[in-house]
Amino acid sequence: MDTEQAGDAHPTLLDVILRDGAPSDDAALASFDPGTGTSWLDEVAEIVGGLIVWRDDPAEHAFDRQVVVAEDGGQIVAVAAHERVEHERAGVLAVHRYLMVVAVRQDRQRTGLARLLVEAVIAEMQFDGVQSVSWLIHPRTLRRVRSAGALPRRRRVVTARG
Repeated sequence: MDTEQAGDAHPTLLDVILRDGAPSDDAALASFDPGTGTSWLDEVAEIVGGLIVWRDDPAEHAFDRQVVVAEDGGQIVAVAAHERVEHERAGVLAVHRYLMVVAVRQDRQRTGLARLLVEAVIAEMQFDGVQSVSWLIHPRTLRRVRSAGALPRRRRVVTARG
């Protein structure tokens, strides 16, 4: 899609590059603006600002923490982070992951970028043999996602066998 024809101020999603977060992204993530005005968004901004330190914590190496950024024109416009799940008896599970955060810069929200990022991250997890992914969704977002038919109302629960 040509953005000039559509009158869209944002580039197409095809112009966005997804890549692993790098230590050099720390400053951009620290100033990342997912929006303000709610405690939820304030918490998201705080989480995003600390993602590189979180990922690189040597004490948490077993969790295989990952940070994926969406870059457009050299700027980070979205980010996601995930890690392995820890079971209380079985320990860290390589085939189960927790999608800790997905954030889109305020000026790029409602463009499909979050969906693109989540689908790409989950596809990569599947390629790596991950069997389940869990994440928390803000109640308003859940209603929107469900009304769009993107999530089933019932989910199969996957548990570790011990």
